[in-house]
Amino acid sequence: MGKLIAYQKLGKIEKWFALNKNKANHFFALAALLVTASAIFQDFLFSEINNTGFYLREVLLFKIFWLFFIPFSYIIFFLHNKLSQASIKSVYRVLLLILIIASLFAVQVLSSSVLISSLGTAWFGFRITVWQLITTKLINYLGIGFLFYVLAIWVAEYIYRTNEKLKRDKKVKIITVREGKKIIPINVSEIKWISSDKPYISIHTEEGKFLHSSTLKEILKELDNSNFVRIHRSTIVNVLEIEKLVSRLNGDYDVLMKGGKELRLSRNYKDKLNSRFF
Repeated sequence: MGKLIAYQKLGKIEKWFALNKNKANHFFALAALLVTASAIFQDFLFSEINNTGFYLREVLLFKIFWLFFIPFSYIIFFLHNKLSQASIKSVYRVLLLILIIASLFAVQVLSSSVLISSLGTAWFGFRITVWQLITTKLINYLGIGFLFYVLAIWVAEYIYRTNEKLKRDKKVKIITVREGKKIIPINVSEIKWISSDKPYISIHTEEGKFLHSSTLKEILKELDNSNFVRIHRSTIVNVLEIEKLVSRLNGDYDVLMKGGKELRLSRNYKDKLNSRFF
């Protein structure tokens, strides 16, 4: 039900992306194929109008640059997906995305130029140097090449943010616990930290500690992962309730919560807080 309500809140474009998050890369690959076909058809019309010869194999050779967009569209979505899963600061993420775009375009220009030069020599006996082809492509295709990759990154980012929004809307807002015969609702935003208290877990709030019949792994799946982070195999914290990190001067840290409570930060979970505190 939560997923349905969250989905209904999305706009039309967001709904399409939510339903087709794995199809956008196919769309860009198809767009690249259609652009290649259009360029070939344009050359055909030009030859018919001007009564010049139309040689399909030669035309295809010089359209190799456009065909490279097909596999590269899958690569850019794959790299963006991997980058989205990494815990890095926003500014570094933007710089890495720019580097990915520049690198893919550079590889596309170099690879297509080498291929055209090699096949041109083997098939037709004419020699065009790789450097001539690179400079020609940079002059003619720099703008449209970067536009293609920027648009692909934008769509990939939009899909990522749309699905993150959907995930956040699915997260529970209230957790209920039992105290004897009473059922007590706890607002998730009021949780400071959660600790293991086998066979239960303890939910700590301003009002006190409440036992809940779940596990840390299970409850973390239900909570908003952008605010709740595991810092130890026996502790989950609400990062909004962290006052500061206190170094032990040996590579380890303690987490000082608002209110004065100190919790141990395990080295194995330090990366979870990297993007916020380091």
